[in-house]
Amino acid sequence: SVPSFALPSRRPGCDEAPVEGIESHAIGAWLPELEFTHYLATKHWKQVIASCEFHVGVVGCCLQVLPFASSGTPFLAWVATPWESDRAERALELPFIRRALDRVIIRPAARRMERRVLQSGRFLALSGYTRGELDRIAGRPVVSNILPMPIDFSLFSPRPERVEPGLVGFVGRFDDARKNAGLFLKSIAVLRRAGAQVRGILIGGKPTGTLLKQVRELGLHDSLQFLDFLPRAEVANLLPRIDVFVIPSHQEGLCIAGLEAMAAGCPVVSTRCGGPEEFVLDGETGYLTDFDAEEIAKVVGSI
Repeated sequence: SVPSFALPSRRPGCDEAPVEGIESHAIGAWLPELEFTHYLATKHWKQVIASCEFHVGVVGCCLQVLPFASSGTPFLAWVATPWESDRAERALELPFIRRALDRVIIRPAARRMERRVLQSGRFLALSGYTRGELDRIAGRPVVSNILPMPIDFSLFSPRPERVEPGLVGFVGRFDDARKNAGLFLKSIAVLRRAGAQVRGILIGGKPTGTLLKQVRELGLHDSLQFLDFLPRAEVANLLPRIDVFVIPSHQEGLCIAGLEAMAAGCPVVSTRCGGPEEFVLDGETGYLTDFDAEEIAKVVGSI
């Protein structure tokens, strides 16, 4: 892709290479800082679309099938989450100039595009929450059905003999503000101040400088373990060790990690953030909380 500072010297490129034997294309865009430019139907996009008989989007947000919609191509999209909800917390962390650009150009343009896409194809939603949000954005029912995420029970299964009492787990991208990992840290700190013998394990990347600063301020350096992104088989091997799994997110279309934890036998404590409200049943499979470290600590402690 070609950001603004490279406009005089570069043009967007594309790479074509097989991934695990499957034809794959990486398609660049002009001005990626505008975000929605990634989804415009460029010449290379149109060539790829024209080479295929059927067009299916398995996507985070429905803007990612804009090339199909804008080229008049019939398509089916399986969508995880609304565009704006998915990025709201990340947008708050943008520098001042980017926030101004976001308010004046990016969000208005992306909202129009999202509505247009939703009126152009056939849609499945990852959860009831996502279905409701997409229908609301479109202004009418557009989602045909809900297609849940299948969980591999041969991979994710309970092993009660491996549970480590007091081990509280989190799986998610540490650098994604939407995942709200800081709230997880605060909850562990509240529990430890109350005398609970708990430890935290966080899986999903490398901790940001902000997170590490929070660890120091909360005095948690000796009670947390950070693990990088792991293959699913390794995650499946770790989950049965966890005593309680926490979803501290601001927003989730579903939270597949929470379902995998539940399949591994972990009770789940989740904020009321959308998708998890469909499978975290209060007092049965776990607890739902507000975005409050004291409340999360209380219910984790009760489990």
